Amino acid sequence: MLSHKPWNPESLLWLGCGLMLALAPGAAVAGLFEDGSIAQMAANVTALPVAILVAVAVWFQANRRVYQSPIRLADTFGFNRNNTGRCLLLGLATGLGLVLIAMVLALLTNLLIQSLGDHAEPQKLVTLIAEESAKKENIRTLIFFVVMAVAVAPIAEEILFRGILYPAIKQIGHPLLAAIGTALLFALFHVNLLTFASLTVVALGLIALYEFTDNLLAPITAHAVFNASNLIMLFWQ
Repeated sequence: MLSHKPWNPESLLWLGCGLMLALAPGAAVAGLFEDGSIAQMAANVTALPVAILVAVAVWFQANRRVYQSPIRLADTFGFNRNNTGRCLLLGLATGLGLVLIAMVLALLTNLLIQSLGDHAEPQKLVTLIAEESAKKENIRTLIFFVVMAVAVAPIAEEILFRGILYPAIKQIGHPLLAAIGTALLFALFHVNLLTFASLTVVALGLIALYEFTDNLLAPITAHAVFNASNLIMLFWQ
C-alpha cells in the first residue's frame, strides 16, 4: 500500500507553474527548427523531461521555503535502499509483462481503426528512431534518442505521473479518479491514437506496481524496460 506523502497540497500549484514556465523555452527553441526535422524532434524530446525535472526542483524548494515543510526523496518517492533489489526485479518482470499486453492492445486498436476505414500513424519519435537505425550513419543521434527514451523519460515521467499526481489526487479522497485520470493523462501525453489504449493500461500497471512496492524505483525500472523492449523490437524489424 502506498504510504502517505508529506508534502503541502498547495505546493502543487508551484509544480504546475514551474512546469509551464520551464516548457516555454523548450517550445521556443523547437520552433526555430524545421517541422519534422531531427533537430526539432531532439528539442521536443529534451524539453519535456527537462521541464518536468525543473518543475519538481521548484516544487521541492516551495515546500522547503514557502511552506516550511521540507521533503526528502526517500519520503516523497519511497526510495529505500533496503528493497532496491526487489524493486528492480519486480520492475523488470512488470515491464516485460506490460510489453506483451501493450502489443496485443495496439494490434486490436489498429484492427479497430482499420475496420472504420482509417489508419493510425506510429509516434513520430518511433518513426524517426527507425529511420536513423536503418541509415546507420548518425550513430550519435540514435544514441541520444535511445538514452532519452530508456533513461531520462522514464525517470521524469514516473516522478510526475506516478510519483506526484497520482498520490496527490488519491490523498484528497479520490483514489479511483487518481488512477484512471492520471493513466488517461499519461496516454494523452504521448499524443498517439494507436497507443492510447495500450499506454492507458500500461499506466495502470505502473500505478499498481507503485502501490505494491511503495517505491518509485519499481515503476521507473518497469517503464525503462518497457521502452527498451520496444526499441529492441523496432531495431529488429
